[in-house]
Amino acid sequence: MGTAQKYIIVKDRVEIYKDFALNLLYYIHHYYIDYESIHEDQDIRNHYNWCFNKVCDEFKKEDIDFSKNEELKEYFYAYYYHQFYKIMGTKGRDTSLPYYEKFWKNIFEIEKQKNKNIINILIEIYNIYDKSINQEKNILEIV
Repeated sequence: MGTAQKYIIVKDRVEIYKDFALNLLYYIHHYYIDYESIHEDQDIRNHYNWCFNKVCDEFKKEDIDFSKNEELKEYFYAYYYHQFYKIMGTKGRDTSLPYYEKFWKNIFEIEKQKNKNIINILIEIYNIYDKSINQEKNILEIV
């Protein structure tokens, strides 16, 4: 039997990471034209990159720079590529803004008890986000 790993989750960071994830969602959803216009891989990549860069620009105004974190960029790209762009236009699939909002808010809601899969997603994405924080020293004070 192995020992359980312990993780320190900083609540202030979780809030920032949640804000980033939700802002990215809002940009992707709001500026998505339609499946006919954005369904080729290059169009998807261009749309996603534009949205990601816009969110990064907003956070830079708060002195938080996620733009250099390629792993974060690719993490969200992989998620939205499969869970949004490629299923748009598919009957029976919920691609509404509230569907995705609920998903991301649930991931970052640390006050509620979660199942193991949700906890694993939170830890994975938290560690990816933290690479930006650790590159830019003194962005947030660790409590």
